[in-house]
Amino acid sequence: MVSYNFELIPEKKIGALNLDRGFQYGDGLFETMICENGQILFLEDHLERLRKGLKALRITPPKSLNKETIISEVRSLAEADGLGDHIRVKLTTWRKEGGLYTPISNEANVMITVKPVQQQTDENYFIKTDFCETSTVAYSAVSFCKTLSSMSYVLAGIEKKEKEVDDLIICNTEGYVAEFISSNIFWIKDDKVYTPKLETGCVAGISRKNIIKVLENHGYKVKKVLARKYDLTYADVILSTNIAGVKIVKELEGRTYNSPRAWRTLFLKAYDL
Repeated sequence: MVSYNFELIPEKKIGALNLDRGFQYGDGLFETMICENGQILFLEDHLERLRKGLKALRITPPKSLNKETIISEVRSLAEADGLGDHIRVKLTTWRKEGGLYTPISNEANVMITVKPVQQQTDENYFIKTDFCETSTVAYSAVSFCKTLSSMSYVLAGIEKKEKEVDDLIICNTEGYVAEFISSNIFWIKDDKVYTPKLETGCVAGISRKNIIKVLENHGYKVKKVLARKYDLTYADVILSTNIAGVKIVKELEGRTYNSPRAWRTLFLKAYDL
């Protein structure tokens, strides 16, 4: 028996939750991807980051965790659910049950889910933002990837809702700018492009990686820096980037920005299939 919501019920009724290491310890990783017209954007980059993260956690991925299998599974799920051409894919991997803080097994469970996703329009890519006050991030062996231990981002999400803004900029424990709640951050000052170093504890975003390539191909050297809040205050343009697209900050701490759309257009070249 277990007490579930203060009601005694047979343990089997809650399934494997009390044994699941993803639920009990956040012992796993996930990747969120976009599938358009049957093609998963940046799939190889997502798998590379996932494998690096699993290696850091000493989790052994199954041999079936490969590009071909994922594409096949996503297509089958999309067809079964009757979804359209623009889909959000979540790939979650976590260590199999057993043990307390010290696990018994290093084998992995894998789950793929798909949901329809709304495409960005001209009306929803300008955002109002602020600095996060309730949460920070820190550099670690796995800060570059997306872990199931996401309380820093949950707290930031709650604060965002309370402040009635579209997003929040999170700093690290030393006060350096790191990232938005679920996206990386870039800013431009005097035609120079900046983004936080991975050593701030920000996620090594897949869009971030590909946007940097595009910018450098267009002659811009992206400076990876340790920056304070005031560096953003005096920026000319601030952009938020993730697999869903690119957004432009229109307001930060009450200051408005006249951000040219040309920068967003350039950043979006990274998403061309």
